[in-house]
Amino acid sequence: MVLDRYGDYVVVFDADTDTVPVFTALGQWVGRAATPDAIGTLIDTHERVNGGDG
Repeated sequence: MVLDRYGDYVVVFDADTDTVPVFTALGQWVGRAATPDAIGTLIDTHERVNGGDG
């Protein structure tokens, strides 16, 4: 398992699954990206709906 930062977001990579849980750096659940390639789309959607991490 590996944690990685994408700006104000934290993602959790697990070799046992393709899905990627995404949280804000403050710990708010953002969602689960279906693949690592979908992380950017999930974060963009979250920012449009919620105005970012602030």
